[in-house]
Amino acid sequence: MTTTPLTTVLIVDDEPLAHDVLRTYVERVAHLRVAGHCYTAAEALSFLHRQPVDVVLLDIQMPEMSGLELLAALPHPPHVILTTAHAEFALEGYEFGVVDYLLKPVPFPRFLKAVGRLPTVPAPAVAAATAAALPAPPATAPAALLLRDGTSTHRVPLANIRWLEAYGNYVKVHTAAGRIVVTDTLRRLLADELPAPDFLRVHKSYVVPLRQIERLEGNQPTVRGGQVLPLGAAFRQEFLRHWPGTAG
Repeated sequence: MTTTPLTTVLIVDDEPLAHDVLRTYVERVAHLRVAGHCYTAAEALSFLHRQPVDVVLLDIQMPEMSGLELLAALPHPPHVILTTAHAEFALEGYEFGVVDYLLKPVPFPRFLKAVGRLPTVPAPAVAAATAAALPAPPATAPAALLLRDGTSTHRVPLANIRWLEAYGNYVKVHTAAGRIVVTDTLRRLLADELPAPDFLRVHKSYVVPLRQIERLEGNQPTVRGGQVLPLGAAFRQEFLRHWPGTAG
């Protein structure tokens, strides 16, 4: 019988409570093993020179040296999942090829999703942990999103969202009441926040809730309020599979 190798994990964070939470999560996935704990980036740099690991769970904001500065100092870093309380800083990590980023406080289901993106972690390990530890999925989709606009957090009902638009490292969320610009990506919102198939990508820069679409003329869906959006060729087939049957 083939034995699946363990995936070693280094936890780097200046908050002891964060170490406790992440260690507990790692221990709940069969093929993950905590290789060490570091409380500063300098300590982690020394650790990694002595003992290579497969994955680093890395906080961004730490005293003296940030997590991103640590990544810049490593010529060949291991796989990295960023952990942070500030999404605006996390997006910088993609320049270093990080696997994912987790916003604190980190829910276990979101941790599992990030771990599932690691090429070093076997899919059966994540599937087993998911089956054993995750609660049953809710019967209904979430009614609202919590979106951060700078230092403010907005509770936006899903029913009020008319469309979402990629805007560099931000997303413009257009609602019946106005527009909110948040530090996030359409890809993450679709994967983690927006229920499918209620929300569909119609273009690389646009996501639309089906119930908001009033009509389709050629390759241009029109949403309530009169806004005309493009329908990309790569997304047309999936869009037509769900619309107009589910449109309100």
